[in-house]
Amino acid sequence: MSNIKKIIQKVYDAVKNCNGGKVANYIPELACVDPNMFGVSVCDINGKVYNFGDCNTHFCLQSCSKPLSYCKAYDELGKDELHKHVGYEPSGQSFNAFILNKNGLPHNPMINSGAIMVASQIGKKMEPGKRFNILKECYTKLAGNNNVGFDNSIFLSEQHHADRNISLAYYMRENGAFNEQLSPNEISDNLNLYFQQCSTTITCEMGSIISATLANGGICPTTNEIVFSENSVKDCITLMYGCGMYDYSGEFAFEIGLPAKSGVSGCILLVVPNMMGICIWSPPLDEQGNSFKGIEFCKQLNQELNLHIFHNIISNKINLVDSINIRFLQLCCDGNMEEIKLLIEKINVNFCDYDKRTPLHLASSEGHIEIVKLLLQHGAKVTNDRWGHSPIDEINDKTGENYENIKQLLTPFLS
Repeated sequence: MSNIKKIIQKVYDAVKNCNGGKVANYIPELACVDPNMFGVSVCDINGKVYNFGDCNTHFCLQSCSKPLSYCKAYDELGKDELHKHVGYEPSGQSFNAFILNKNGLPHNPMINSGAIMVASQIGKKMEPGKRFNILKECYTKLAGNNNVGFDNSIFLSEQHHADRNISLAYYMRENGAFNEQLSPNEISDNLNLYFQQCSTTITCEMGSIISATLANGGICPTTNEIVFSENSVKDCITLMYGCGMYDYSGEFAFEIGLPAKSGVSGCILLVVPNMMGICIWSPPLDEQGNSFKGIEFCKQLNQELNLHIFHNIISNKINLVDSINIRFLQLCCDGNMEEIKLLIEKINVNFCDYDKRTPLHLASSEGHIEIVKLLLQHGAKVTNDRWGHSPIDEINDKTGENYENIKQLLTPFLS
C-alpha cells in the first residue's frame, strides 16, 4: 500500500463519524439521497486510483459541473470571446444573487448567473439534444471514458423550481450580457442545458479522474487523451481557487490553499496541481452549502500533507530564479539527451523540486534508460520524494523492457 493511500485511509477513518449539516432540500429530489453516504477517491497524474467508502454510487454533479463546462466553452470559443460574456472576479455575494459587475456581466463562471452564461455559449444555435451530447461526451472523456449518467428526476425538479435561475437569465438579457437579443425559447434552451449539466451523474471514482485531468493540465491520466487545453485549465483552476467554494471560498483558499469546486449534492472536486485529483462526496451540507464532511476531510488532509500551494514555496526555500536546474528537470522528463549533456556538468544532479523529486525520479518515471545511466554516472542518488517514493516506486506498476532495465540499474543504489 502506498504512502498516500495510507494517509487518505487515515483521514477517511477520522472523518467518517463526524456528523453535521443537512441534505439540500431546495430541490426536493436532492433531499431523497441517503445522508450517510460517504466516499473518497484519489487519482494521481499517473492514473493510479484509490477508493474509500461509497465510491461507486452515482450522484449529481450540480455546481461541480461549472468548471468543466467553463473549460469546454473556453476551448470552443477562445478566452477573449468567452469573457466578453462573463467576468473573472469573486462576486462577494451569494451564488444565486441578483448582481452583475460594472460591465453588466456575471462576475465569474462559478456562480449561477455565470454558469448559465457559459452554458449559453456551448453549441450555440445547435439542436438542444446535440448541445447536451457535447457536454456529456466531454464529461465522459474527463472521467477516463467512463460514461457519465443522467438523473431525469433531478432535471425535472430543477426545471420546476427554477424561478430564481429563470429570473437571472432574463436579468442578464436585460443588461445585454448575452450580446444578442435572445428569444424566450432560446433563454429556455440555455437554461435547460444548464439544468442538464447539473443533473449529470458521476461516481467518486469518476470525479477523482476528472479532478486529476485538471491537475494534469487537461490530459486525462487514465487514457492520456488531451481533453482540455493547458490555458483553459490554468484559468479554470485559478477561478476555482478564488470562487469555487461558495461563500467559503476565501477561507478555503486561506486555510487549504488548493483549487476546488463544491456542489449541493455534497460533492467536492479537489485539484492538487501536478500531483492528483480528489473527489469527496457526502450529502449533508454546512451553512455555506459545502459538504460538511468534505470540508473536514480537506482540513485534515492538509494537516497530514501540507498541500497548500504556497506552503511548498516557503517551506522548501526554492530559488525561483534557478532556471537552469528547473530546465534540467524538464529535460529529464522529456528525454532530451542532447541538452542534458550540455547542462549536466553545470548542475547538481541531486537537485529536487518542491516535492523532492529529482532528475532521477523524472527520467525513471518516463522510461528514459539512457538518461538514467548518465545521471548515475554523474553521482545521482536514489532518494525518496516527500511522499516516500523512490525512483523505483515510480515504475513498479509499469511494464516494458526499459522499465525492467531501469529497476535493475537502480536496485544496487537503494540504501
